[in-house]
Amino acid sequence: MPIATSALDRDFIVVDERTTVEEVRDRVDATGNKWIYIVVCLDNGQYAILRLSELIQALQKESETLWQGMLNAALADVPNLLAPLAADAVERATMSTREAQRRARKTPGKRLVVLDGGQVAGLLAETQRDVLMGVDLDWLNQSPEPFEELCLGEKGFAMLMGEGTDAAIDLGVLRAEDAGEEPPPPLEVEPEKRWINAEIEDHDKHEPLQLGEVYTLAFDVDTELRDVAVGAAGFDYHFRPDEQLVTLTVHLQSDDFEIYTEPQNLRVPRTGKSKGKARFDIEPQHEGEGVLNAIFLKDGNFIQILTLKLHTGAAGQTGVLAAETLGRTLDAAFVVQPRDVNLIIQNTGTGFQIIMTGAVGAMATLPLTLPELDQLIAQVRQELLEIVHLQVSPSLTCIYQAGIDIPSQVNQEALQRLAKAGFRLYQRIFYSPAADAQANLLGDKLRAMAQKEMLKIQIFSQQFMLPWGILYLADEYDPEDINPELFLGLKHIIEHIPLQPQMHALDGTIDSRPSLAVSLNVNADIDQQMGRPLIADQRSYWDKLDQSGDVQVIVRESKDEVTQALADTTTSDQILYFYCHAISKSLAEAGGPDDSTLVLSGGQRLTLEDLNLFASTRKVLPGAPLVFINACESAELSPLFYDGFVPYFMAKGARGVIGTECETPALFAAEWAKRFFDQFLAGKSLGQVFLDLRREFYYEHHNLMGLLYALYADGDTRIVPGVNP
Repeated sequence: MPIATSALDRDFIVVDERTTVEEVRDRVDATGNKWIYIVVCLDNGQYAILRLSELIQALQKESETLWQGMLNAALADVPNLLAPLAADAVERATMSTREAQRRARKTPGKRLVVLDGGQVAGLLAETQRDVLMGVDLDWLNQSPEPFEELCLGEKGFAMLMGEGTDAAIDLGVLRAEDAGEEPPPPLEVEPEKRWINAEIEDHDKHEPLQLGEVYTLAFDVDTELRDVAVGAAGFDYHFRPDEQLVTLTVHLQSDDFEIYTEPQNLRVPRTGKSKGKARFDIEPQHEGEGVLNAIFLKDGNFIQILTLKLHTGAAGQTGVLAAETLGRTLDAAFVVQPRDVNLIIQNTGTGFQIIMTGAVGAMATLPLTLPELDQLIAQVRQELLEIVHLQVSPSLTCIYQAGIDIPSQVNQEALQRLAKAGFRLYQRIFYSPAADAQANLLGDKLRAMAQKEMLKIQIFSQQFMLPWGILYLADEYDPEDINPELFLGLKHIIEHIPLQPQMHALDGTIDSRPSLAVSLNVNADIDQQMGRPLIADQRSYWDKLDQSGDVQVIVRESKDEVTQALADTTTSDQILYFYCHAISKSLAEAGGPDDSTLVLSGGQRLTLEDLNLFASTRKVLPGAPLVFINACESAELSPLFYDGFVPYFMAKGARGVIGTECETPALFAAEWAKRFFDQFLAGKSLGQVFLDLRREFYYEHHNLMGLLYALYADGDTRIVPGVNP
């Protein structure tokens, strides 16, 4: 069996040994992940694998001060950098995962390049914590010093620029007399306060708009909040040391206005006003209230949406009815990474407006109310539950409860049923009899993109907790020809985040130094109920990590323990893991989503209402935890469960929530958690772990249960430095 794809770390960039230090720095910066692996193709056919921290350490041995010649040096000329890490690569098809892992442990740095047809497919790497700690990863971003102020090592400039060549320079000329003095610390500068102003040019905002007139709506950044603005948002973007200008893309969308202008760029320097404005020509299409949505993106990644409500018609009513901002603060643009597709979904009260941005753009309003959406999802949930409880004759064994490996014939039945449910749900959302041409068009565009290469899909929504992973995006449903690659969650990275005002801006990394803070919040009764040591095995897994000193683990079993921890503003949990039963109710049932419940040891019920009462969202958790609700064998569980818990935890300062779309077999839930934490703790990004695990369980075990898990968090989230389980 070839090396499993899921075993490979696929977060890397590839360069050759003649690539300069500056080029490597810029490519790493472009990924937004300073811990990403750098694969260096050597001229002798071998490979070296390193991190930016190791490159910086090698350079700092030659000089404590950065200088321009150092940035221009090729990797091959950096002393003692590549040779100690050089190793042969292996072809994926030539050995098993276990054999490759053994090989990796024997290579320099315990890192091995895996090829597929001669191309780098991924890495096997064992994180070394001492390599990653204590290094200033922004060292290469400082301004190079003048040569006369440099303090160089004996091999410094001559080694980097070619000793014995015309480029070699007498080091004695460059060495400063005051070598060893510490440079003064940089001055802390209070960031300049700025605003994004939205203004209708040459029009008094207190006067209504008129039919038949074309107006210019302009967006700019200014150091003052202007009275003439029809809407505004704070601009609190924090520039990187090497960044002099940031470009935001502005999309304008509306059902009530004709928009004659394509998306515009808004360029903002480090200080002062923006360089020009993003202008849009608009024309109202009817009298009364009209809504305009201005969507701000950076590198295709959604930042925030500014909604303007303007009045068109007779005089006597002000032109501006309301202005509202949803999404992340602008400083989030500093940490976000590019996305291929963004879907922003807002509940208008009479339907859901979907705005798609990315390589292509579209907007549609889906004629669905929240109860209708709940009913649609309930039907899909029922189909999922029936698959979870599939019985195999003659023993009527519930096959998905019995083990991880699923027989081929059972998989084929499950595949057909899930594809039918996912296809039908997609049709009902975008192609129902009440859906208009715009909804059809948006559905067509999303399907066409999803049928091509792998995408990073980001969804921000209000009360639209769709099980996106199970959507089946075939052109038509053919039970005799089901293609697993057409399930959205088996091919693409999907992250789904609740759309809220002033969302927290997090940098995507969970710092594991000096140790990672983890809490296990469990129902200890599960072992007796299931007749298997599921909780005991998981506690053993975390006990070993706790003993290593890399992780600090606390276990909670009671309702009071969990509530008190969530109410305590000193609780430092960075991972908040629940392995328990759960119960949820539909909108039509007594109590509704507020009665959604986590069932802990002794049958103690912790409801969403309890949390809001006794652990208010006004008290934010300082550890910005990733919350994982692994709800196994739950009596009732619908996406409305997460429609309550996800916004609650996000408002508490959580960086995101992982959950299941319906009840999950206990054995699978435990196995998923183990494999998930093995990879996530080691430093792999959250979205990639999800995609790799789903594909691993399906393609190696014929098991579709990975599609039951949903990611309500930034897919780039990772632990830095990684921890070896």
